[in-house]
Amino acid sequence: MLLSHILIKIVSINIFYSLMKQHFFIFYITLIFFSTQIFSQNIISGPVTGAVTSGSAKIVFQTRKPDVLTLTLINTATGAEKIFSEKTLPENFGFHTFQLSGLSPFTRYDFTTTSQLEPDELLTGSFTTFPEIGQKGVYTFVTGSCQETENMKVFDVMPLHQPLFMMHTGDFTYPDYQIAPDYSADYSKVALSYTKRYNEKRMKEMLQTVPIDYVFDDNDHVGGSSGRYCKNHFYSEKKGPLRYDNFFQQDTFPEFWRQNVVRGYVEFFPHYELPDTQEAIHHSFTLGNAEFFVLDRNSSRPYPIGYAFEQNKRGRWRFNPPEDHCMFCDIQMNWLKESLKNSTADWKFIVSGVPLNKNLQKLIDTGLFLQRFKAKGYSGFHMAYGFGSYGPGYQHELNDFHDFIKNENIKNVIVISGDTHHNVMDDGKNAGLPELNASGLSVTGTELAWYMQLIGRLTGRYNLRKHVWNQGGNGIGNKNFKNAFGKVTIVNDEYVELSIIDEDNEVVSSFKVFSESLKNEKKRR
Repeated sequence: MLLSHILIKIVSINIFYSLMKQHFFIFYITLIFFSTQIFSQNIISGPVTGAVTSGSAKIVFQTRKPDVLTLTLINTATGAEKIFSEKTLPENFGFHTFQLSGLSPFTRYDFTTTSQLEPDELLTGSFTTFPEIGQKGVYTFVTGSCQETENMKVFDVMPLHQPLFMMHTGDFTYPDYQIAPDYSADYSKVALSYTKRYNEKRMKEMLQTVPIDYVFDDNDHVGGSSGRYCKNHFYSEKKGPLRYDNFFQQDTFPEFWRQNVVRGYVEFFPHYELPDTQEAIHHSFTLGNAEFFVLDRNSSRPYPIGYAFEQNKRGRWRFNPPEDHCMFCDIQMNWLKESLKNSTADWKFIVSGVPLNKNLQKLIDTGLFLQRFKAKGYSGFHMAYGFGSYGPGYQHELNDFHDFIKNENIKNVIVISGDTHHNVMDDGKNAGLPELNASGLSVTGTELAWYMQLIGRLTGRYNLRKHVWNQGGNGIGNKNFKNAFGKVTIVNDEYVELSIIDEDNEVVSSFKVFSESLKNEKKRR
């Protein structure tokens, strides 16, 4: 019975609610629009602030009818006002982005927004511009991914830590089942997905005062385990009393589905400059003495996850990824390498929709060891297959990147990642680089690490705390399975503190990454 429960939790990464959720979503959106008509509210989404720099920002709104919105921006340090008045147009589903420039560095701005159609309608918000590039200081941001349940308590807690922004690493709702499996085929449904994101309860209020950056993951890209051209479908067949054979198939989709999702990001989200939207939505930005390199793991990947596995004549699988099996692939990786080489920032954050921890390879191997064990419809191969979609599943690309970091002597690199529906950390001894995997914002359970730890003990193949996530998290040395988020505090050029904070504002785990220069100085002493 215990192993049965373990396998059910293994596949919790990729299992979603039934199609009944789709009907709930339709009702939810209908209620939003119906209520706005009752109360004569024309602004139905926003404000949502993003693309913040030391001197600029973007704010997105969506209106029910074409309107003229007037935004009054107040510099709280000087009291100076800037007024912006712009039209919203129906051809963009009512979405409009205010482009704010000429702002002062590291300054809080308050704003009010009024509607010409509904003069009594007043929205307020605030944000703080980033410090100038290179400026050292103490800066905090929050991060997380995966929103699919009604529990949104984390969004009450995040603002208490006064973050400069939120880094959302994907599955910002699940439109591939909350709207429709083929939602990306209809651009109006892509627009609808942003209406829902911007009206998530509790998060809606947080976004009025906390800017956001975002990169989509698979379920808010085209669908579960989606790449540039395909989604994956997994199934197994019973071959005997104790034997199950496992299979997966590639479900292709038209190129315009992916193009619709990228276009939606460009038109409906307040994004930073995007170097190459034909390829992906990867991008970078700077916060004081830290630089962020945000990667898109879906838009470039040409092959399904199963490309890394091969099957023998007896139906048994082994992990053997070809050299061309890539997640980010050449264009993004070349951009990342060149950007890292040219960066003068004290701290460099690589943001990935999925964990890049090198030692997750142990979980792939253990899943293959258990591949023909099955309970309640799920085999051990689900474990190998699921973790094969993360960094180690693309071992040639990942090893090449780590060799690059070492050969170029690039220091103070930290990974921020999502997707796994739990929150865990490593100081780099296992992962290769310090990594915070924060991905349990609003999910059904965050027990994955606890079950993976148990499987490691039962099989004798690994110790999760020692060999994979050595700085703890949900279920590692504790029974805290509450939803949670990641908090990152940059302290000058001295250290970065990585923390996991639960929905009740309790610290699950925390540790510091000290700068290489500081560690070398301590050694000299």
